[in-house]
Amino acid sequence: MRRRGERGTATAELAVLAPFALVLVVLLLWVASLGLTQVRLVDAAREGARLVARGEPEADAVEAVRRLAPAGSTVDVAEGADGTVAVTVRVRARAPLGFASTVGSVGLDASAVAAVEAP
Repeated sequence: MRRRGERGTATAELAVLAPFALVLVVLLLWVASLGLTQVRLVDAAREGARLVARGEPEADAVEAVRRLAPAGSTVDVAEGADGTVAVTVRVRARAPLGFASTVGSVGLDASAVAAVEAP
């Protein structure tokens, strides 16, 4: 049996905890989206390295990487002296909603190296 003084405490507790739960859910979704962004970066870097290693023009490879990578990504292609090519893709992922002032943005990058194929 409940006492009279406890009426409405569940509502008050919910009103206090609901905003914290919402913030937690938004942050968890953002972390999940960061993981998906990282996967896209890795795929784009691998594709770019593969294309350049096969002898495709660098401009075509960079264009293919930009199609696969998230918007706002930068692409760097570097040829090594040991017969390899490295492609690095970078992007800044901003925090959702109003968290940008506290969290800011997170820099993500991925690199792939491939051996240059003989013509």
